[in-house]
Amino acid sequence: MSFYGPYLIRTRNIDVAWRSCINTIIEKGVKQTTEDKKQKTRETFCATIHLSDWQSGNIIPRDYIGLSEDMILENYIPQYLSSEKGEHAYTYGWCMRDRFKFNQLEYIKDQLSRGRSVSFAQLWNPATDMMSTNPPCINVVLFHKLNSKIHSTVYIRSNDMARAHPDDVTGVFTVFLTEVSSKFGGRRAMGTITTISGSAHIYETSINEIKRSSFGSISASNPNPKINEETLAGPILLKSNKLSGVLSELKKKFPKYSKPQGKDDLYLYIIFKLEEIDLKSKELIDEAERIVNGEGELGKRLRHYRAKTDEGKSVTIDQIKLAKRKLEKSTQSRRIIITPNNPWEKMYDLNPLIIQFLLRQNRLYTSALFADYLIKEIPLATYLIRSIQKEILDGNKSRLEPTAFFFMPTKNDSKTIDFSELFG
Repeated sequence: MSFYGPYLIRTRNIDVAWRSCINTIIEKGVKQTTEDKKQKTRETFCATIHLSDWQSGNIIPRDYIGLSEDMILENYIPQYLSSEKGEHAYTYGWCMRDRFKFNQLEYIKDQLSRGRSVSFAQLWNPATDMMSTNPPCINVVLFHKLNSKIHSTVYIRSNDMARAHPDDVTGVFTVFLTEVSSKFGGRRAMGTITTISGSAHIYETSINEIKRSSFGSISASNPNPKINEETLAGPILLKSNKLSGVLSELKKKFPKYSKPQGKDDLYLYIIFKLEEIDLKSKELIDEAERIVNGEGELGKRLRHYRAKTDEGKSVTIDQIKLAKRKLEKSTQSRRIIITPNNPWEKMYDLNPLIIQFLLRQNRLYTSALFADYLIKEIPLATYLIRSIQKEILDGNKSRLEPTAFFFMPTKNDSKTIDFSELFG
């Protein structure tokens, strides 16, 4: 059975989003067991939740079965604020502020102040996390300064949607987004937040607890006035699963839904699931293969990634080779992540930002996050991911499932979009 996803939930705040996501997983999630074989779950693929006005709702949903509001504010949020990890394997505050020996939030504020539209923090350390049994679940926190607002997109490799997702949103919004927005107008500058949960799952024990609660009996309407009136251009979920269809949809929808920023740029957040690359370009295929073979800056960062472990040991790793090895040994892992950008060297200019592989029942699911990416380069992005998949599946009998692509946001550098460059 194939996983359900990616899917998109758009609403004002966490209360409605949480209920919608839980219902989706209960109804359409695939039954799994955890990697240690100890717990049963239901899992979906790449749940994308866009909250347009988080501040106007509750911190946690009604009937939430996770931490109480007091526990989140008193015990969980301090872990986002502090640069210390204490006795924990990690905290998000430590990953953000000290893991790479500088404060990434300060770097982001500086980058946005200097005129960049998009800047992000990477919490994943390839030198340590691929082999760790307990790496960070939140991997990337991206900020997009669009006119007067700062919007945030968060990639979460593994998410317990019943007991953890609202906590993660609260932490990112109230600490990370608040801190970045403080440079640009404070609360008035705080915009939307979008989360992408690669493995969006709930445990069977949580399902029983939800059913015993009044989960479905209380109206999820929000009587509070809006705080954020500025909407984001997207995310939109494209219906096509072939590259030609994706480009055809973009030709219609990009001019219709995109939002201008400054004089020349248009932005749109898009998601699509690609099953078939039905357009052939030998030039782009060759370019993608050269990258996978280690050529150019992107290829070098994938094949010869220089970093330090959390213990301070300098290493150089071949991320594609390591991912291949992990797929062969860990058939249920949620920890197979590739990322070319390198906070150790303050390298934040390469796409894709992150690639995640999920192997389930001999089926390989892949998600790839791109940001501030030109629309005309989308075909190359699809060829690149397909070439990486081909490389890591070489000798593996697993079946390749559709790939989820996230362009959050996608940019066009002119108000006149020339789709003839996208194979006509």
